[in-house]
Amino acid sequence: MHISVVAVSHQILLLEALQAAVRGSEFQIMSFPFKGRLALDEFVVTPPRCLILDGGCPKQSSLVMVDRVKRMLPDTLILVYLRSIRAVECQSLLSLGVTGLIDISCSTEDVVSALRKVKRQEVHLAPKVAQALALSRFRSANPFEKLSPRELTVCDLVIEGSRAPDIAQQLSVSAKTVNTYRYRIFEKLGITSDVELTHLAYNHGMKGVESSHGRV
Repeated sequence: MHISVVAVSHQILLLEALQAAVRGSEFQIMSFPFKGRLALDEFVVTPPRCLILDGGCPKQSSLVMVDRVKRMLPDTLILVYLRSIRAVECQSLLSLGVTGLIDISCSTEDVVSALRKVKRQEVHLAPKVAQALALSRFRSANPFEKLSPRELTVCDLVIEGSRAPDIAQQLSVSAKTVNTYRYRIFEKLGITSDVELTHLAYNHGMKGVESSHGRV
């Protein structure tokens, strides 16, 4: 009997690669092309055992997607495919309840191994992810580590240029609540505007040009 896995990505090639990776294993992946919004309604009645989320979906923060999955499919295990590696984001994803983190350097064997660990509800970290988290402990303090996972989610969306009403809609909260998060973020980071937030994010590697090898 196959174990159901849903894979969400805007990249058809990635979805096909994931399906090929699990061929012959106990897993069966159903592709779910991302089209601007994570729609999970059809999975509420019969939730998949595991969900693979592409963390590089356009106009959609991986933190926002995980937050939504956890609210709608609380028993589904989550494996996030990272296109770039930020230690703070990885830690926040784990805090939100993500069970596995893999990246673009992982082989097909790594994908199956990760799914098997996630199925057992064991945390799986790809080598580069584990390295990034380990190195972050020895580097100078990153001010973004002061933010909670939800604050970091709002932070990501603000940096991407989303307005308070749009953020509120994505997170299913009021615009007033979003602004409360913004002010709390500003206070923790010692800044006063979205422009300062964006500059600070670039300076600390929270946003920037991504290479084919990711960012550690």
